[in-house]
Amino acid sequence: MTLKTLATVLGALLIVTPGWADERAQEALIERLEATETLQANFEQTTYAEGQMRGERSTGRMIVSRPLKFAWLVDEPFEQQVISDGQTLWVYEPDLMQATYQPVTDQIQQSPAMILAQPRQALGQRYDVVEASDKELTAYRLYPHDTNAMFTDMTLLFESGVISEIRLTDNLGQDTRISLTEVRVGETLDPGLFDFEPPPGTDVFEQM
Repeated sequence: MTLKTLATVLGALLIVTPGWADERAQEALIERLEATETLQANFEQTTYAEGQMRGERSTGRMIVSRPLKFAWLVDEPFEQQVISDGQTLWVYEPDLMQATYQPVTDQIQQSPAMILAQPRQALGQRYDVVEASDKELTAYRLYPHDTNAMFTDMTLLFESGVISEIRLTDNLGQDTRISLTEVRVGETLDPGLFDFEPPPGTDVFEQM
């Protein structure tokens, strides 16, 4: 993918609005995400405000298994594990020896990871979706109907049919970009990857 290709496709999305959305784009995205049961990738996450990088870059690994199972494993700058077995969401910070847990609620199911892990249920009638593409790249922009959603819009980029980047804009106007590399899809995963047991000595709190 060239920068020119990326700029062309993203530029096309900028000139369309939620009013241009149609069910065909939403269904195409759902079918694309449902084409594989599992997804593994390395990620690099950066946050921008007014075009400038803000905060630290984080790197790690993402593992997704439909439905509703995922592991978001941050290596740098500080180790953190966010793990869902479909019922409970755990956040573990080894440096602090602290873990929090909460049920997988409807709001959590609207997070980017959950959209990947349960696309049809997560998207449903909750988003307007617009699509732009060329020979190499396909992009989908999602606009949530809920004004209290975690983001105002989210863009999923697919290169040669494989997801390569996620972009989010939050209510404060900050842009988060998650670049995915070494993407592997459809492989059989150990179910234990999505089980979490706090190590001895960990302080455990329920997230209210």
